[in-house]
Formats: sequence, structure tokens, C-alpha cells
Amino acid sequence: MSQLHVIFGAGQIGSALARHLLARDHRVRVVRRSNKPVGHGIEVIAADAMEPGAAIAAAEGADVVYHCMNASAYTGAVWQDELPRMAEALIAAARAADARLVCLDNLYGYGPVDGPRTESTPLRADDPKGRIRAQLAARYQQAGEREGLRWTAGRGGDFFGPGTGDQSVVSMDVARGLGHGRRALLLGHPEAPHAFSYAPDVVAALGALGEADDDVEGRAWHLPVHTLPPRELVDRLAAAQDQRARTIVLRPWMFPFLGLFVPILRSLRDTLYQWDRPFLVDDSAFRARFPGVGVTTERAVAEIVAELRAAQKGEVIAAAVS
Repeated sequence: MSQLHVIFGAGQIGSALARHLLARDHRVRVVRRSNKPVGHGIEVIAADAMEPGAAIAAAEGADVVYHCMNASAYTGAVWQDELPRMAEALIAAARAADARLVCLDNLYGYGPVDGPRTESTPLRADDPKGRIRAQLAARYQQAGEREGLRWTAGRGGDFFGPGTGDQSVVSMDVARGLGHGRRALLLGHPEAPHAFSYAPDVVAALGALGEADDDVEGRAWHLPVHTLPPRELVDRLAAAQDQRARTIVLRPWMFPFLGLFVPILRSLRDTLYQWDRPFLVDDSAFRARFPGVGVTTERAVAEIVAELRAAQKGEVIAAAVS
């Protein structure tokens, strides 16, 4: 008997997760700000997911609820305002439905760490975005211990691959540009190893957490990562398209000045530690629990290039027809 999986958020992960779960014969409902379709066979509800009543109604009958929403802007102030309200609404919705809550999280809560981060590494971030992530993690734990919430979380690194938007350092637009000889913008010290998460791996991993037995509940998991220097990743993406990577590097000393003129760089200053030194993550617990989830970096690069070429071919055909 299929389950009802309700996904809050239809961005770079939520929409792909909906299609993934539908292909696995689940009933799928997506809750988003508008009623814009996500795909054939996927129910869509327009609701304000920061309102507990609306979230409870949207999640009625759910077996699993997924939190795949982002704040409306990449600033500490917006995160502090919006993310706790989203969390409280989805805690209420999952509890009302007696559903498992699967939260897509990131790694900001740890702050700067020497060596690999594990799931037991303390959440001691002291920047605004990291503090709110740590606070949310504590809230889920509290709701589980005191309020009966069934929850789990998947923490991913910096996204690359299909669906990634302009907030990703190695987005699909960047990969496409590399194939046309355009420069990629890199941050900090791009020769330092960095934990990236391939978007299709994240989708498959969240789906696995939603479908798994109860042993996954009450804790966070590090989703599969690809650990390599950012420069190496763009080199691979360029080489797979028969190009040589060309880059522009924003070094740490540039950020105070450039941040005066580019708002996103002001926000990135707080988390520059992720890019100016090795940023390492231990994903061994997840890989041991779900050995079939996660592709190799070589396959990820090949899939990205295949998708880019398919899109380009489609554009050429469309242009010829028109």
C-alpha cells in the first residue's frame, strides 16, 4: 500500500524529490506558495507554510512530511525571522498527522571545525546563519523528546548538479558556462578540499530517510558528499566538455571591500571559513546505513554533462522548428 509523502517546498530539491517519490509508487503532495504544477500525478497545494494551521491542513493524512523550504533571502536577519516559523509550523503539521518529519539541513550549525565534521560534532557556530541552524537542530531534538515528534534530518554540503540555482558556487549555469569557455567564480582558497553534495544524491537520500525504518529517527545524518577542491570540480566539468577551465578567484582579503558593493558577498563573509580552508564532512554513517545511495564523482560529472548536452540539443531542435 502506497504512502502519502507531503513535501513543503518546490525548489531545487523539493520538486525533484516529488518526482523521485512518485516513481517509487508513493502518493505525493507538494505544498508551495503557488499552485503551479510540479509534474503529472503530483498533487499541489498552495499554502503559507509559516502558518501552523495552514501547514496542518496541507499535511493532513501524511505518512511522511519533508521540510525542503528555504528562506526568502540569504541574510541572517531573514533566516532568524522565517526559519523558526517554518520549523514550528512543520513540527505542528507532522505531529498532527503522526507523520515522520524529514528535514533538509545544511552544515552551518557546526561553525569552523578542525578536521572532519561528524554527526556528534558540537553545533557551536557563532555567526548569525550558523546560530539559527544550531537552534533549529536543538528545537527538533526537544520536540522529539518532549512532544512526541518523529523526526530526522539530512545535512548536505554545497550543492552541485541538476536543479542548482545561482546561490550554488558550482551551479548548472556555471557548468554550462565552462562548456562555452566562460570563467567560473571561485571563493577563498579553491585548492582546499571541500564537501559538495550532488543534488540527485540529496534527493535519493531524503527519500531513503522518509522510507526507512524507525531507527533513522531522533537524529541528524550527513548526506553523501563528494570531497574535492572546488578547482578540481570545475576542472573536471570543463574537461568533460572538451574545455580547459577558466576561473576568477575571490580571495579572503577581497571580501571586506567587495562586500560594500555586492550584498551577497556581505552575507558570505560570515561563512567564508567554509571556503578558505579544508571543509570536511564524514558521511560514513549514512553510507553504512544506506549503501545503495550516492553516485561517484565521475558519474555525477558525466550525468551533468549529459543533461547539458540534452538541453542544448533540445534548444537547437526548438530553434530549427520555430
